[in-house]
Formats: sequence, structure tokens, C-alpha cells
Amino acid sequence: MRFGLQAGLALRFGQRTLEVVRELDGGIYVLEDVVTRKPIEYTKKRLIDEIQSGKLSIIVGEAPRVEGSEAVEPPTVMDLSTLTDKERSNLDFRLLYVKALQKKNISCGQREKVREAIKATAERHGHEKPPSASVVMLWARKYRNACSNVLALIDGHRRRRSPRRLNEVVERAIWRVLKRSYFTLACRSLQFAHDDLLRELKTMRTAAQISKDEPDVPYSTLQRRVKSVDLYQRVASREGVARARMVCRTAFPEGVATYALQSVQIDHTPLNWVVICDRTGLPLGRPLLTVAICAYSGYILGFYLSFYGPGVTSVSGVLRNAIQVKDDLVAGAGLKNLWLACGLPDEIVVDNGLEFHSFSFKTMAMALGLDLTFCRVRTPWLKPQVERFFSTLNTLTLLKGKITKSIANVLRIDPYKYAAITFSDLVQGLLMYIVDVHSQQPNWHKMATSHELFSESIAQIPPVQFLSNLDELKLATGMSKTLTLGKGGIEMMGLPFGCVDFKDIVNKHGSGLKLLCKWDPDDIFKLHVLNPDGFTWHTAECRWKHYAQGLSFNQHRLIREFRRRELSSPEREESLLDSKLALHNHWMDATSKRGRADAVQAARYQNMTSSKVLAGQSLEPSVPESPRIVLPTDTVIEDMPIPAFESFSYANA
Repeated sequence: MRFGLQAGLALRFGQRTLEVVRELDGGIYVLEDVVTRKPIEYTKKRLIDEIQSGKLSIIVGEAPRVEGSEAVEPPTVMDLSTLTDKERSNLDFRLLYVKALQKKNISCGQREKVREAIKATAERHGHEKPPSASVVMLWARKYRNACSNVLALIDGHRRRRSPRRLNEVVERAIWRVLKRSYFTLACRSLQFAHDDLLRELKTMRTAAQISKDEPDVPYSTLQRRVKSVDLYQRVASREGVARARMVCRTAFPEGVATYALQSVQIDHTPLNWVVICDRTGLPLGRPLLTVAICAYSGYILGFYLSFYGPGVTSVSGVLRNAIQVKDDLVAGAGLKNLWLACGLPDEIVVDNGLEFHSFSFKTMAMALGLDLTFCRVRTPWLKPQVERFFSTLNTLTLLKGKITKSIANVLRIDPYKYAAITFSDLVQGLLMYIVDVHSQQPNWHKMATSHELFSESIAQIPPVQFLSNLDELKLATGMSKTLTLGKGGIEMMGLPFGCVDFKDIVNKHGSGLKLLCKWDPDDIFKLHVLNPDGFTWHTAECRWKHYAQGLSFNQHRLIREFRRRELSSPEREESLLDSKLALHNHWMDATSKRGRADAVQAARYQNMTSSKVLAGQSLEPSVPESPRIVLPTDTVIEDMPIPAFESFSYANA
């Protein structure tokens, strides 16, 4: 369920009913008891936390949004600046006589009065050759029929096109040669096509298809024929459709956001810095940055940094970071400004990556109530805000460990040898750059900073939407897949999941039923299964608790791959626990020689993500504990006498 912090929102607190009355400066909300009218002040963070935790329950939903007025199309603007000096002089001359008739209220049929008006106007302005009465009457009639549009008085020769004087057979030969010699992906020059045309005409004269007196087609004529073709078709035939879209790209008004959180753009990019491990100090590689940015203001709503590559886990992480209130995340970061971004957007704009077309991502968008817009292939200008933000990352002052393009005759410094920033420090630096630097840089198109644009728009639009509890947020942004329910429960990637509610489902529908399952990508211990008879969810826990608790989806995938590649024992709980410990020792050994691919695998195994750093969690991987024998508390261990043993020596034997 979605709600907005707006006046009229009724909440249940025990046996009392509270109503949101007004919002004060500083993010303070005033609530009143509906019986006693006693005011109570809440901060935004406290109010949302108590609603999501269940201390305050929602009674009345949101009020309907105020619909905006329909946009009125602007009137057509006449631009006369394209006229030449001669055309402008002729237009002023004709308009002078037409206005003279209007001032004296002379109609187009009063010829004698028209002659008198022409004579008086010519004498007053010193015209030696005034126009005839018939011509002025024609001008006045055109001006009247065009609703006083001065463009009707422009000479029609300006729009006249001269007829083509070439023979029809020669004209067909020109287009035939252009199609085979110029409008091709070979990208030959126009001079090559002209030479081919001359050979074609010579062959046609020999075959008596044209007369021998037919002249050759000049190069300028061939140029005019090429320019008569649309630019899009010219570029598409020679350089491809993708290049033609880039050259002839245009912006449409319906794609421009008009308020904050109307459109949010999400994309990935690998950072140009090599980071080192917080524990071992070894280089790990280039992390992947996933960003969600507001298309109206350019304000960064959330980011997610990991080594997993572009996938559903990265999209899920950035959506959670963008939706939640970030006061606790940035409390100890020492920032000068607040991170204002929170709440559900209206639309998400993405490209055509496989992760955005996956079933899990579309299920996330449907559960959150978000619209999806997919940009066409090779059209980065349809989401310019996020692309422009990625270009600003190269201006950061971190020089050590930076990836640079190879330049001839220039010494290239290996970034893996001189990497100097840890993963956690990089996350903190990106947080400072996003909140205190990028959001305070002015947007010269709108003459304001992105922080000002976002805060002003949030104050003008209806209150943003939130989910009613954190479990609903985790369920909506979790990964999903259709799995089979068997008699032994549900198996997902070798892990068995069981639940008491599965008994009723199997008894009613039988085994082998396909059910929609969702799980948290950061913790796969619990699996949420949709009931086939309704919209309720059942929570199934993994039977291998010591292995799956606190384990991320990507860590489990790496462990399975390591077990399959290195060992051949079956996938039981004991073997996976051994593999988890062996993989931990393999990746975390600081003395072993590792390649760049192994370093990235080590970062993935540790589940090094920005969400763990912002939440204050340790980047140390979880290592399974050795099994211990636990005795009852009332067990008493008695002292046993040590037996005596006789000794002997083989040397004396």
C-alpha cells in the first residue's frame, strides 16, 4: 500500500486517531488528535519509521491528485528574418498601398477610388512608377483572404521551382548510378559516382538508348540530386540507421520532465579507478556504479557500487537506496547538506540491457507501481541527465589508480600497482561528491542548482509516496523467479526451502505446482512464495541454516561455481560449508599470487557493495564456524584418575 504525507492522512495510534494537519519548515509534520485536537509534532524520519514499523496504522488513504490544466498550443509565429533585402523592400512597397486602401475604407472592387488612393500615396512617398489599380486590387484581395498575413504579399517566384530539363532516360540513369555507387555502405565519394555516370551515359549512347548529341551531366547537377534526398536517408544508406538517428536526433516536448520524481533515469558505468581491499590491501579492480537520477532537476536519488556487473542485484540495490529516507545513512558522513531524495517516482527510464528486460525487474516495477520507458538502442540522448553525470566523474581529483587511455609515445602508469583508495573510502567519497558537490553545481540552462530545483519542486507537488512497511519494500525490490513446489518443498539453486503452509498447498493442488518466488538478493535465507489461491505470501526458510543465513545471492552462486569446478562431491550442506571455508581461504590469502580476474572474484565473494558501507556493516566475509559439542547446563564433569602405564625401550630388547 502507498501513502503520502499530506493533510487528511488519518493514522491509528493505539485507541486514538491522529490526523496530519500541516507541514512546517525543516521537515516537521503536525498531527492532531481528532477528539481532543491536541497537536503532536513528528519529523519526517520518525513519522515514516513508525508507520512502516506498525506503531502507526493508516486508516484513510491518500486524497486524489489535483489534475493540471490542459496545455494550450502556442500560436504560429511568423518569421520574416529569412527574407532577402530585395524581398523585404518589395514587401514594404506592396504593404504600403494595401494599408492605404484600408485607411480610406476602399474595397477591392472600387477601381476609381483605388486609382485616386494610388496616386495620392505615390505623390506622398515620391514613387515615380506606382503600381496599376488592378495589381493593387490583387494585392488587397490576397491580403484579405490570408487574414491579414503579410506572407501573402511575398512574390510567388520565391517558392517557384525550376523544372528539370534533362531527358527522362538520363534522369533514371542518374538515380540508378547513385543507388549503386553512392548510396551504399562502401561510402564512395561523389566524384566516383560522377565518373560512373559518365561511363553509363557513354554506354547508353553506344546502345542508341539516348542520342549522340545528349550532353554529359555536370558534377553540380549530381550534387543537387544528392541534396534533394532527405538527410536521414542519405546518412542511413551510407553509414547505417544508428548513425542517421544520431545525426538527425530531435527532442520531443512530451519527453521532458516538468517536476521532481516524474521521471527517473537508471544506468550503469564502470568507474575509472582501481580500488584495494579494506582487509588485505590488494587491488581488486574497477567497481560498477549504478545511479538513479531525477530527470527534472538532475539530483542524484541513489547509487549502488559493487563488483557484480550490470544485473538485477545492482538495480534492486539502487532502487532501495533511492526510495528510503537517508538520514541515518549519512548521519556519520560529515556532510554539509542533507540528502533530500526519498520516495517513489512516477516513471523509470532505462536502456535495453538484459537486466531491465528481465522478469525480476518488471515484477519490481509492477509491485512498486512504476511506469517503465525503454529507450531505443544507441540513443543515449533520450536519458541525457545520467549520461552527463557519468561524464563528470572523470573530473574527480583522485589520480592514483586511475584508468587512462593508452596514448602513443606516452608512458602509461599501471593503475593496479599504484591504486591507493580502499572500497569503503571510495563509497564515502562518492557520497560526499553526490551530496555536497554535484548537487550544488549550477545548471546554467535553468540558472539554479540541482539541490534547489529538487527541493522547490518537492514543495510544490503533492507529497511523495512511500511503502507502508520495510518488508513490503524488500519484497517489491527482491529478485523473483517461478519455481516448482515438490513434496520436499522448493529447491532454488541447490538450496532446499520448506514451510508449514506448503502442506495445505500440496494437499489441495498436488506437487509439481509452479509458484512465484521472491527473495532478498542480500540474504537468501528466506524465500517468499505466492499462494496460488490469492495474493498472500508464505515465508519459507532454508533448511541449511548455518550455510544460508546472511549469505547473498551472488556469494552462493560463486560458491556453487567453485564447488563445481574444483571439487566433485555432491552438493550437500557439509560440502557447501567446506567449499565456503575453502573459498574464503583461497581468496583472502594475502600472500598468494592472484590475477586481475581473481581479484574481482574476491571482491564479489566478500559481497563488497555500497549498501553495506552506508549501513555501517563490516566488509569481512562470513566464515562458517566449526561445529561445537554443546553439553547440557546441568552436566557435571567429574575428575577421573590418570591411569599408570609401563614403558619399555626397543634398544634394550
